[in-house]
Amino acid sequence: MRVRFIDTSIIMNLLEIPYMCADAGKIRAEFKAAVKNGEILILPFSTIIESGNHIAHISDGTKRRARALKFKEFLEKTANNEAPWKLYGVKLEKDDLLALAEKFPDYALRYEMGLGDMSIIHFYEKYKEETPAVGHIMIWSTDRHLSGYEEEVSIKRRKDR
Repeated sequence: MRVRFIDTSIIMNLLEIPYMCADAGKIRAEFKAAVKNGEILILPFSTIIESGNHIAHISDGTKRRARALKFKEFLEKTANNEAPWKLYGVKLEKDDLLALAEKFPDYALRYEMGLGDMSIIHFYEKYKEETPAVGHIMIWSTDRHLSGYEEEVSIKRRKDR
């Protein structure tokens, strides 16, 4: 099984958000290949929030409206299980929030990383723990600090858990 956590940078390319879509052709081709190959695509909730924020800050009102309408379609398809990805990381438990709070000062200082990217990493790790049949898993991103999250995970059998 191959799993990809979709970062905001990928959505920016798929939606061709101005000044944030330098890799749009490459990302679109890779996206089509991932869907065709039956990869499991995970859309973290934080990616939705960050994407909406970027769209809301497009300076050209006409482009902002067009991208907002396209993103509306993405959200509707996600909500109706018609999108090629699954929504994950919506339920932020107390332990999740405490883990993010504990790491935030260090990540903000050392890596200049915000809570959106931190939560993608957190839920990536959580998904690996909760899903016994993960083989290959990655955070799909054009951002260097996230694109390094890619690994082969040995498949856990029931008796190993």
